[in-house]
Amino acid sequence: MQNYAIDRVEIAWQGVDFKRGLATGTSFTEARTGPSFTQTMTANGEAIRTYMSDRSGAVTILVDQTSRLHQDLRELAESDRNSRTIVGPMVVKDNNSGEQLTYKNAYIATQPDEVRGTEASIFSWLFNFEGFEKTVSKVVNVVGS
Repeated sequence: MQNYAIDRVEIAWQGVDFKRGLATGTSFTEARTGPSFTQTMTANGEAIRTYMSDRSGAVTILVDQTSRLHQDLRELAESDRNSRTIVGPMVVKDNNSGEQLTYKNAYIATQPDEVRGTEASIFSWLFNFEGFEKTVSKVVNVVGS
């Protein structure tokens, strides 16, 4: 079993440090476009497993409405609307496990819908990516070690 704290997870994209505005709780979710393998059945009822080369997907990051991060992302989204050039690697370092995720050619897929209320909101920023690399490490940060 490992110790875990979201404060030990670092996210960076386009020179922006995401620690300055991640929402409390679940902050980061990856969703692949498709599975790593698919299965096709033969006429004899045997399964054939096929590796899928599509490694694209989306990352959702929950951001506090009042944070500097939210403002930075709004500025980048507006700049991208005009230039269509704000694309690059998104790097996630999990210092709890020693893993690193690099999402290739990440870009803002859509800006969150605006919300105004009696309290500040949490906005979901959606990023698409073309592919990814995951550096898996041996178990570190073990409780009791």
